[in-house]
Amino acid sequence: MTGSVVGVISMFGGWLTLKPNRLVSGDSLGLWESFSATWAVVLFALWFSCLAVSLFKPVKLRTALLGITSNAILVLTFVLVGYFSTSLLEGEPAIARISPGSGFWFSLAGLYMVLYAARKQIKLAGILKYVYVLSGPFVVGILLFAGFLSDLSILVEFNSYRERFLLELAQHARIFGISVGAGAAVGVSLGILASRNKHARGPILYTTGIIQTVPSLALFGLLIGPLSLISNAFPFLRDIGIRGIGFTPAVIAISIYSLLPIVRNTYVGLRQIDPAPKDAGLGMGMSRWQVFRRVEMPLATPLVLEGIRTASVQAVGLATVAALIGAGGLGWFVFQGIGQAAPDLILLGSIPVIMMALLVDAVMRLVIKTISPKGLSARHL
Repeated sequence: MTGSVVGVISMFGGWLTLKPNRLVSGDSLGLWESFSATWAVVLFALWFSCLAVSLFKPVKLRTALLGITSNAILVLTFVLVGYFSTSLLEGEPAIARISPGSGFWFSLAGLYMVLYAARKQIKLAGILKYVYVLSGPFVVGILLFAGFLSDLSILVEFNSYRERFLLELAQHARIFGISVGAGAAVGVSLGILASRNKHARGPILYTTGIIQTVPSLALFGLLIGPLSLISNAFPFLRDIGIRGIGFTPAVIAISIYSLLPIVRNTYVGLRQIDPAPKDAGLGMGMSRWQVFRRVEMPLATPLVLEGIRTASVQAVGLATVAALIGAGGLGWFVFQGIGQAAPDLILLGSIPVIMMALLVDAVMRLVIKTISPKGLSARHL
């Protein structure tokens, strides 16, 4: 219902913005000015239908109709935006741009809420659930790769920076992946130590908590001095890429930030295990190491992975800020866009970050669900 209300409200915002060039703010066009009256009425009717369907009592009927209606709205929205963007640019100078407005983005936010709720409630097994929910996004992806939306300003920017975009996307994934991998290795080890040693518990949990309060940009800055001194003292480190700015301080800082959720979840996951399975293992003749490896860690793994999931989503966002210290990544487009006062260049960097974070979150959830024992999943996940 919340998503449907957001969608209805989006009908009253600006849907397309016609700009003389990439830097000028331009004129915001409402739904009726952006599209023809007929299609505006259709879109309006679909959102009100979605709102009405969300009030239905039968869960199965409501969920089925919500999924169908929201996917139809999603596809129709992108078809209309692509078609009328081309139409509005006819007769305009070559440097004119057209961008989605606030109504478009609010509509997408509402659709995300509706589709997320439909996915949670639909009673379909396995892949069918994802086919049901993702059919609309799949069609939108086809439209995107077919070039149907190529007149939108953000895609004009993409075509101008295509090679640079692919390089920075790969760099962003590299920073995020190595940071989370290093953070997971250190964080799980510290969490295990905290659960086993009461003297180490306080300092570990307190320190990781304090680090989380340090602003990310400040931590990047604090690492520049020590790493510069080390690389100057040992020149061979510069040859392998370790220096005060760039990739190395970015990875170290993001790895440090990822420690808190991983350490705490590992600690809680191990401490919350019922003593009975451990006592049973010892009674069967297992050593304490075998009990830890075969009993405790399998039971704690879902919660440990939840901590890694949280750290992963956080790291995707933090890697954007790393562009400020020369590490590259999608943040390069964000800060270039800010410097040039080019909103579409900012979106070219920020939208893929959001999509990457959602993808990482979804993959991690699927992994956690797959490896969790059924009894444990039913109780805790």
